[in-house]
Amino acid sequence: MSGGCRRPSVTTIPGRADSAPRPGDGRVPGAAGLTRREVLIGGGGLALAAAVGLDLEHGRLTAALERSLTHFQGGHVPPPSGASVLYRAFHSRVLGHAVDYGVALPPGVAVGTPLPVCFCLPGRGGGPASVLGAGLHMADFLGEVTRGSDRPFALASVAGGQSYWHRRASGEDCMAMLVEEFVPLCLRRYRLGGSRARRAAMGWSMGGYGVLLAAETYPGLLSAVVATAPAVWPTYEDMMNGPRDAFDSAADFAAHDVIGHADRLAGTPVLVECGTADPFYPFVRQLCQRLPAGDHYRYSFGSHANAYWRSLEPAALRFVARHLGLRPSAP
Repeated sequence: MSGGCRRPSVTTIPGRADSAPRPGDGRVPGAAGLTRREVLIGGGGLALAAAVGLDLEHGRLTAALERSLTHFQGGHVPPPSGASVLYRAFHSRVLGHAVDYGVALPPGVAVGTPLPVCFCLPGRGGGPASVLGAGLHMADFLGEVTRGSDRPFALASVAGGQSYWHRRASGEDCMAMLVEEFVPLCLRRYRLGGSRARRAAMGWSMGGYGVLLAAETYPGLLSAVVATAPAVWPTYEDMMNGPRDAFDSAADFAAHDVIGHADRLAGTPVLVECGTADPFYPFVRQLCQRLPAGDHYRYSFGSHANAYWRSLEPAALRFVARHLGLRPSAP
């Protein structure tokens, strides 16, 4: 995903063991809901992965597999739902510059209508347009899930840069920006959220790490979180074998280790989703081993890509809706 924490364009468009996964209860759930921990693994998908050279143990994803996965998954894009999206920017005193954000409202809901809200944290370098619009198309999925519901909710997304949602040695702190500035802004300016019961969060990749970290650090902030393909590592050395810059030091990693601190998620409903062909899959399995009892995880055949993630969004949004006390539309 491209872009960063600073993209001050302003536009308006209508429109958180061992490495083996614990077993679920044997059911393959539909989009309507999850009642306990469930593991979904597509056997046919694994055969395709083996055919094109995936090393699941080490999480390597070949270019040929990525192309095959995209074709296999179909890249479903929802039709326009009539949801409205407002793209804006605000000046962050925490960061010292303008930060892009977006708010998506269900079809027929006017700006200023009091609503619960799900905060959406993009992947590394991504922004609100890549979440709400082309890319993940969350605004249109929101319209599908809330259509016919008498108690809808909104989405709010903010650019998170590349610094992994915690205070860095440089002084940059996108988590403080999120909690101290963006959450209050959504309430003050758009009447969204207001209490823990009316706030949830979803995130993808780096954003998936971010929502887990937010729930662990601020246990009174969110009523539920969904982490899709969270970019997590069980050790600092594992991170140094990858991007190398997600944490400043071993001490920084230890302070913000969402796997090691997963017990802090107790009391916050969590759904973790990941594709079995995702490079982070082996690490996500270790995270799921540490989740408090009662949380959910789902594995299915897919890669670290928007095309796969879009296939997960309707069920993820229904999970969010239920934990916001709402009644989502039927799948």
